Amino acid sequence: MLPLAMLVHNNAQNGTMGFAPNNLLIGREPPATPAQGKGMENPLAEQRVNQLRQQRILTTQALNNTAKKARPTEAKWSVG
Repeated sequence: MLPLAMLVHNNAQNGTMGFAPNNLLIGREPPATPAQGKGMENPLAEQRVNQLRQQRILTTQALNNTAKKARPTEAKWSVG
């Protein structure tokens, strides 16, 4: 699960930089799941691709939920 979480995180656009870390480091965003070819009739491959897509959705939701909880609600310091 950790490699998938890292992939989703590194493919997401960073609010500060405005770019995804993978895009800055390697110049592209690697796909999380392989593209399915048209007319492919391999039930096991299709099942695995569907599992990976579902895990990607769940990972993205978990990362978003964690990010929402981690935001500070009040300033910890003041100017001056």
